Amino acid sequence: MSPSASAVERLATLLSVPLPADTTGPFLDLVEGHPGSRGRIQDLWESVGGAGAYDLVLGSGERVRDRLPGAVGGLVRDFYAVDRRLELVGGETVLDLACGQGTHTRRLADAAGPSGLVVGADLSPPMLRRAAHAVPGDTTVFVRADAMDLPLRDGTVDALCCSLCLHLVPDLDTALAQIVRVLRPGGRLAVAVPSHGPGPTRWATEVFGRVGQMRVFRRGELADALVRHGFGRVVTRWESVMQIVDAVAPGAAPPRG
Repeated sequence: MSPSASAVERLATLLSVPLPADTTGPFLDLVEGHPGSRGRIQDLWESVGGAGAYDLVLGSGERVRDRLPGAVGGLVRDFYAVDRRLELVGGETVLDLACGQGTHTRRLADAAGPSGLVVGADLSPPMLRRAAHAVPGDTTVFVRADAMDLPLRDGTVDALCCSLCLHLVPDLDTALAQIVRVLRPGGRLAVAVPSHGPGPTRWATEVFGRVGQMRVFRRGELADALVRHGFGRVVTRWESVMQIVDAVAPGAAPPRG
């Protein structure tokens, strides 16, 4: 499904690059060529079969999240509740970075409402095709974009969701610098990354990281990196086999009281 003309027009005002000549496809390609392999996991997600498997896993998790007990249930519910974590009230411009098949994008669009705009960005064309089919609407637009060089002007985004992305980038500091750049001062960030499991599960996450050629975050590593890039109010909600961390971009007004 093609993005609506109004969503494309609103997106154009945010971009630091020209719109592509053809805006009638399911997503707008804002990347020149192919950045090259970023590991086996990223290569898998860029395949049709990998995109389908990713869709199946995240879709299944969303369906059962409210039935899972204990800490596992709490982690899974917080992973999906990006709209709540970003404290969206309506009218925001939101970037869903590494949007995949659009699971989070749908929630973000519902929360941002008819006056908001949600930009779903991913490097994988098969993921973006699935997302555009699953999340139609006048306030969403999907773009092929590289987290290492986001095609948005400075300070154009009110809130940014970045789930299951930062473990795949070739340089964490470059990606975080891009996120800081596009967020407005005080903009909110919700992040989720794979993390080394506690105790006897550590060996499994070590193997998974090596085989998948991806980063698996150490305890406290993500929160420390966000602080290093000037983020404030950094809150680590979960730190087990996944780190779920929320933060506020530099330049936020001090909290009242």
